[in-house]
Amino acid sequence: MYPELEGKSAVVTGSSRGFGRAIAERLASEGANVIVNYRRSKTEAMEVVETINARGRGRATAVRADVGREESLDALFEEAEEEFGSLDILVANAAFGVPGQLLETTVRHWDVTMHASAHSLLGMAQRALPLMSNGWGRIISITSEGGQRVLPSYGVVGVAKAALEALTRSLAVELAPKGIVVNGVLAGIADTKSARRIPGADDLITEAQERTPAGRIIVPDDVANAVAFLASDQASMVVGQFLVVDGGLTIVK
Repeated sequence: MYPELEGKSAVVTGSSRGFGRAIAERLASEGANVIVNYRRSKTEAMEVVETINARGRGRATAVRADVGREESLDALFEEAEEEFGSLDILVANAAFGVPGQLLETTVRHWDVTMHASAHSLLGMAQRALPLMSNGWGRIISITSEGGQRVLPSYGVVGVAKAALEALTRSLAVELAPKGIVVNGVLAGIADTKSARRIPGADDLITEAQERTPAGRIIVPDDVANAVAFLASDQASMVVGQFLVVDGGLTIVK
């Protein structure tokens, strides 16, 4: 448990399911108040809100916003300011794009993927900064091994993840003097809806299950635990780093 998170305010993008849902619920279990951001399914987002509020720790509110659109980001952070007055924690989890062969990528696919998965972090940081005015803040991005290794058919999504990681490091250096700590979680292969959209996902997941030294692939709660740690004061001197959560998969051949 991290008692310093009680009463903190958080925005978790893409938190109606998967990693984002687990992160929102974990932060709320620490007593943080959370905006549950979603792009499409209000029903799923409201399930998360109801689950959090029923537990009686942190409270939750659902806000629809497409992080790949500037006007949506404006609305999201205006809602955060209205709801909380300030902001302590931003978790940039939402990401969507068009996987496939890189040489088949269109300009539209490139733009959609880069805006949603990479440029959105910069836009959110710019909007979050004025709300993190008390000398304490956390920005945490969620990436995958596709940003550092070439995964079959990951295509431009991998390029966007690499850009996200570079942005995370640069933001960490710029914001550390202001008391805002920026880090990331590099999540391994998980059997989620998002992973299942990647061409060849069945083979990717099966291989990970067979090769992961820990004996299983990760689940969303594993990522949520890492985020909670990075949001805590115990990680205050961890700056611009990526905590790899993959059961040891990336360190074996």
